Amino acid sequence: MKNQHPEGDPHLGFVYTGCRTTLARQARGQGIEVFDLLADGSLHHRHRHPTAPNPSFLCLDAAAKHLYCAHGDGDAVSAFRIQDNGALLNLGTYACGGNNPVHILASRGGRWLLVANFASGNLASLPIKADGSLDAVAHTLPLPGMPGPHRSQQTGAHPHQLVYHPTGDWLAVPDKGTDRVHAVHLDEASGQLTWMHGSSIAAGSGPRHLVYSGDGRIAWIALELSSQVLAARVCAQRGAFTPFERSSTLPSHYTGENTASGIALSSDESRLYVSNRGHDSIACFVIRDGRLSPGGWQETGGRTPRFITLAPDRRALWVANEGTDTIVRLHVAQPPTVLASTGSPVCIVFKPGVPHESH
Repeated sequence: MKNQHPEGDPHLGFVYTGCRTTLARQARGQGIEVFDLLADGSLHHRHRHPTAPNPSFLCLDAAAKHLYCAHGDGDAVSAFRIQDNGALLNLGTYACGGNNPVHILASRGGRWLLVANFASGNLASLPIKADGSLDAVAHTLPLPGMPGPHRSQQTGAHPHQLVYHPTGDWLAVPDKGTDRVHAVHLDEASGQLTWMHGSSIAAGSGPRHLVYSGDGRIAWIALELSSQVLAARVCAQRGAFTPFERSSTLPSHYTGENTASGIALSSDESRLYVSNRGHDSIACFVIRDGRLSPGGWQETGGRTPRFITLAPDRRALWVANEGTDTIVRLHVAQPPTVLASTGSPVCIVFKPGVPHESH
């Protein structure tokens, strides 16, 4: 990997990638990787920051001064201060109130780090202190519901994401284990999490991640186990989801193994993207009045595209190919461009800014 970008090439910010590191995951990652994002869209490697095992999901605080990390398959989260040159300064590693944290989110008010603990089926809130470090878990919330019909993948509640509603004061929690989307309220003063409502999704479908329309009236939910995407109308007051359409993420001729994974919405809300692990593609859907019609499939140039996100220019997708150790940039109807080779990538986070080297 290159350690510095060419002199004079405009720098747009830093990119951080999370990964898997353990033998149990047959992983090749070695820690959080830090890249420079240049104006031509390329990535140049700047730092590698070793961490506790499986730094698999990352998020920034609202000011983008601190980075937080969930250690997948474990029971901890870590906090880092982002230095002027993009490097990370350890602030500590903390118990997360459950097992296998798979998603984390800084609260809107900036006072709490929220954690979705997949294996233990609960959520947790940890106080964010003034210096960006964390305090001990303040509150945990076990999620209700009966397991779905899939014997190995649905053994109980398995929350996979926390996402604020655009206009409501609550968070949605897709639950792969119980085939539900929960609505949960956070008390910003105390960190208490309160269950509000659970919306049932198709049995055995495995809700994983969701995105909202800008007004919050519609949500599109990636269904991992059934390789589908579901469109639902959203009641902002109750936190209720009413499904009205399901679409396959796979072409009709494909008969191999697959699970749906990441989901992203174009900035103009005209297209929806879902990644397929197995078919190893991005399914593109055209959106009209919330309903989806197939817009084709784009190969990801690798295997197991676990994570996708819009690139900072909002004109392309970044894809983390976990199985082939690459980060790629995808434009519709164009071959993928390999931006970086890095072990078992599973998350990508962008921080705008110009580096200033420490002396």
